Amino acid sequence: MSSPDLNKSPDEIRLGVLRAWPVQLAAILALAFYMMSLCWWTETHDMRDFLLPWFNHFVTAGPVGAFAHPFSNYTPPYLYLLAFVSLFHGFAGAMYLVKALSVAGTAFAAFAVGDLVGAMGGRRRFGMLLFILPSAVINAALLGQCDAFWGGACVLAVAAMIRGSTISSLLWCGVAFAFKAQAAFIAPFIIGALLGRRTPPWQWALPVLAFAALMTPAWLAGWPAAQLAMIYPAQSASYDFPGSLANPWIFATIYSPDVAKHFHWVGYATAAAAAVGIGMMAASAASKPRAMLFLALLSALALPFLLPKMHERYFFLADLLSLAAAISWPQRRVLLVAVATQLASLLSLVTYLFYGSWAYLTFAGVPFAALALVMSFALARRPGGDWPRFRTSAGPPRLASDARTAA
Repeated sequence: MSSPDLNKSPDEIRLGVLRAWPVQLAAILALAFYMMSLCWWTETHDMRDFLLPWFNHFVTAGPVGAFAHPFSNYTPPYLYLLAFVSLFHGFAGAMYLVKALSVAGTAFAAFAVGDLVGAMGGRRRFGMLLFILPSAVINAALLGQCDAFWGGACVLAVAAMIRGSTISSLLWCGVAFAFKAQAAFIAPFIIGALLGRRTPPWQWALPVLAFAALMTPAWLAGWPAAQLAMIYPAQSASYDFPGSLANPWIFATIYSPDVAKHFHWVGYATAAAAAVGIGMMAASAASKPRAMLFLALLSALALPFLLPKMHERYFFLADLLSLAAAISWPQRRVLLVAVATQLASLLSLVTYLFYGSWAYLTFAGVPFAALALVMSFALARRPGGDWPRFRTSAGPPRLASDARTAA
């Protein structure tokens, strides 16, 4: 009996080899290594002015003694990880250890993206594509930032909520917010889903408890609780111009930042209205997994797009969620959303990389962000994410299996 491979043409055999996961994984890792190597040796001004002094403080004061008094405008969870990495200061340069920690964060975020894809019925392993997403490469290998940690926690919260595991979702929300206040971008979706699921009141306290638990070690080491509580307000107060993200406020940053300060309330009011609308849609789509994913993406796009004082990295969560959507449903409209989101994110980073001197390129990111926002709204409504109809129900909605397996 002849082997099935003998009946295949050379082109079919080559295509079969290219489709093999070990070959695809090797290609992803090789490309990721090349992309990261382009950025690895560069020291940014944030690395020089903030991350390296914090690292050196751990080396000097010790990983525990360093927390005896405030020394950073970041919250402790990231600093715990930095303290651990500082133990290896004798084996590699400080900058490379900081960036290695960020790459580890990318691995965590890739796992989270894969988990979300799995929740939608797709192939988890393709979460590895995050390693070659340009904004993720820049975030880790060039900037050495910690966005992958809070972003990955948010993605895990979305995946858990879609599965119906509310407790896990809320705990991940608390972890994400403990790393960065930008985790609040997912709050409209989470709150809407909680209302739609008629979640017991006691579960609403879980994010606060998770946040407090992660602050406790620093407090026990000597960091005053009052100053821990004021880290996020202090961050907001220190950022006094309209923003560096590809949203409408970038125009105000370039042309009239002083006048724009008097109109920040417009952005806050608009974002609040959008948050309420997204929450209402999420409440009505609590049993529709596909709609829930696009509503989470809509939340991650709408708030940073509308709010003032947004940094250039604040589309990072949208990058993760749009990648998960594109892997789950590789259809033209979904792929367009992912590409538009990535372009908006990359063009935002131009503001930082060139110290604002090339901010005109960031202007080009605004229409891409707007396109991704509008299309995410349309994609959320198609599978059932709509305004709620007020009616009496015998009980909370149950999860429906409308997830589709990725091709």
